Order: sequence, then C-alpha cells, then structure tokens
Amino acid sequence: MALFVLAFVPYIYFYGGWGANQEVNYALTRAIVEAHKLHIDDFTGREGDISRGAGDHIYINKPPGLSMLAVPPYWLQFRVQQRGWIHFADYWRTNKQIVTGEICGVGGALIAPILYLYGRRRMNASRWSAALVAIAIAFGTIVFAYSTMFFAHVPSALFLLLAFVLLRDHPLLAGAAAGIAGACFFLSAIAAIFLLPLAWWYAPRKAALFVAGGVPFAAALAVYQWICFGSPFTTPVERSISFTDQSLFLGVFGKPRLEPLWNLTFAEYRGLFYCSPILLFAFAGAVVMLRRRRFRAELLAIAAVVVLFFACVAAFNGWHGGAAFGPRYLLPIIPLLGIPMMFVAHRARWLWLAAAIVSVAINLAATAVDPMTLDGLMHPLTGYIAPTLMTHRVPPETRAILFPDCKTARCTPQKVSLTPDSNNFGERIFGVGRATSLLPVVLWIVGGSWAMLALAARRDRQSA
Repeated sequence: MALFVLAFVPYIYFYGGWGANQEVNYALTRAIVEAHKLHIDDFTGREGDISRGAGDHIYINKPPGLSMLAVPPYWLQFRVQQRGWIHFADYWRTNKQIVTGEICGVGGALIAPILYLYGRRRMNASRWSAALVAIAIAFGTIVFAYSTMFFAHVPSALFLLLAFVLLRDHPLLAGAAAGIAGACFFLSAIAAIFLLPLAWWYAPRKAALFVAGGVPFAAALAVYQWICFGSPFTTPVERSISFTDQSLFLGVFGKPRLEPLWNLTFAEYRGLFYCSPILLFAFAGAVVMLRRRRFRAELLAIAAVVVLFFACVAAFNGWHGGAAFGPRYLLPIIPLLGIPMMFVAHRARWLWLAAAIVSVAINLAATAVDPMTLDGLMHPLTGYIAPTLMTHRVPPETRAILFPDCKTARCTPQKVSLTPDSNNFGERIFGVGRATSLLPVVLWIVGGSWAMLALAARRDRQSA
C-alpha cells in the first residue's frame, strides 16, 4: 500500500497534457458513454490518429482497450454531472484529467507493489532489493511520464506484468490480463504468445487455462474490428489515414534496422538506457538468473518478450513515437526488466543509488517540462528539457527547430509544464511558471523513498 501511495501521488501531481493520441482514445470513451457508438465522428476534430471504417465513419487507429477501461469511471462521472451533483467550470479539461488519473495514474502506481510482491514471493528477494527496484521503475523510467498522460502504454505494461506474475499460480487470470494488455497495445498480444511456452513448462493444464483466459478478449477485439472495419482480421492500424505505407506489412512494418535500434537503446533521442541508466542492471541480473536453474524459464520468457519488442519497434515506420519522451512503444517491457534487476540490487549499493538518482532526475525533469517533446529534436534532454527547466528559457537552437515562428507561449515559457494543456499542482501554490512548484513532489519522492528503504533494510536485519 505504501508503494502504491508513494507512486500515485506524483502521478496525479502532474498532468502530462494533451495531443492527438490522447484525444482519440478519450473520444472513443466519450462516444461509447454518451452516444453508445464505436465511431468518433462527433467527438474529435483531429486528423492524425484516426482510421476510416465501415460507412466512412471515423474510428481510432489503435486498439480500443484503453478507451474501454475508461468507460466505467467516465460513465460514473458523466452521470453524476448530468444530475447536477457536481459541476466543473472547465468541464472537458477537468474530466480528461480525472480519467487520466483514474486509468493511467492508478495503473502506473500498481506496477510498483506488484513488482515488490513478486520479488518477495517468487524471486526470494530481500525487502530492500524488492523495494529499491520497484521505486526505480516507478520514478526512474518513462513509466513516470506516461502515467500522467492518457496513453495505452502504462495500462498495457501493467497487464502484461500481471500476465507474467500470475502465470504460475493463476493461469486463467494471467490469460485474462494478457488479453487486456493486447487489447490496449497490439505488441503485448504477440508478447502474450511468447508466455505460452512458460505456461506449458509449468504444466500443460496451465497453458490451456492461460489460453482460455485470453480467448474472450481476443474474440471481443475481433468483433470490434468486424463492426468497425468489416473484417475481424483488419486492424485499425491498417486503416489508418496518416501513417500507413502499402508496401509495408500491415502498412507499418518493414525490416528491423540498425539506426532505429541504436536510437531506441543508447542514443539521447529515444534511448531507453539513456533515459533510464538504472535499467542497465537488468543485464547483470539476467546473468545471475541464468546461473540459477529454477529461474531460467522465467528469464527466457522475459528475454523473448524484450527481443520481440525491440525487433518489432525497430521495424515500425513510426518507431520514434512522434511527440514523445523516450521509446514509448517499449514501455510495456520496462516492468519485466525490473525482475532480473532484483537479483543484483543488493550488490554495489552506492552504484545502484547513483544510477537511480540520475534516472529519477532525468524522468522527473521530462515529466515536469515536456513528456511530449516534438519529433525531430535529437537532443531532447540536454538541448531542451534540462536547460528550459534550469533557466526558464527555451534554448535558441531548439526554438529554431521546434518553434520557428516563435509566436507561441512555448517560446517564452509562461509555466513549468510546456505540453499543451499540461500542469502541476505546485504551480497553484508557488505561482505559475516557478520551478519551485516541483519542490513538494521532489520532497515526497526523496523522503518517501528514503523512509521506505530504511524501513525495508531494518526489517531485513531483524529477519536475519
């Protein structure tokens, strides 16, 4: 519970803002609740992340899982406001922010305690090691930034992690979690197939239950595609208006290329290990897991899913993710990387803490300033986010790339959060545009993490 609260407060302290991706996902939620329809003709004005389907209607160009998850809480909000029990001056903006916190904020905050419990119960990790890894994943990776925005990646990461950790003892629930993960993000559906051999290794019966748990969600997705696009096998991606190339598989996949692979790993542009150097400990942990026979099957499953994601994203024609910070399409594998990290968290503690501090600082800065850095800026951290946060001025060379007309508020920042429609609660206390607005959340993360790790270390010593 403490880990959940520790993560959830910063996730709702920030609101990461708005863009085409978030708008169409929210538009489908609204269409279902308010109009009982699957097309979003009357609920979006964007020309970006949309597809043309049956009857020439407009649909979202992504799987519907995130929008479906948001239907129950938004339905409740909508009914309460319809009856006049509560009124928001800024109706749509406030509702969007609340739904983001309910789905992505809660979903992201659940990742830390799930990792902790799995590390303690299955990996036999110490309290300190399990807590350190959970905190590092929560604040030292792009899970932080995307838990503040209405993207599908964090819910998909949560349910893919659940599919993995439930597989051994609750395979039916694991299959259901895999089905939800795939309904949020198609790559997670393919990753779930890679978990099937692990389920079979546990027991053939568990593999059958795993499949049975996922079938209803796969069937629901097929029905959705049949209704919207005329065939259960036609994906929204294939019918996307803006991003498809008919010479590519499904309109978006070619061959994996080295340039995207480099940019997805170590380059500043979208590098996973540049944004989160703490994740490099996953390689050391994998070596330890490989030496322990009882954990080799889990390690092979994690490695297969990680390789799948890197290969598919490197082959994707939009691998960079457009307006984004870090490799957002790789986010669902990040919690899985935390599992091998637990095997080495007790070693070289000062090196761990140094890497964790750097990782948290990078991701806190990106979350605070602009987690949707526009595509084309090859140095988003050192050329834009860090200097803007420290000097409150967008560097001239960055301004020339991103804001050539220099007529928007983002040229001369009026607030800390520069993504459209974004904010942080601290600005209401310390004043809009003041970097001191980050002080409460910094104290919360540092103080809460320190207290939790100190408590975990003390209890480990008592147990010993």
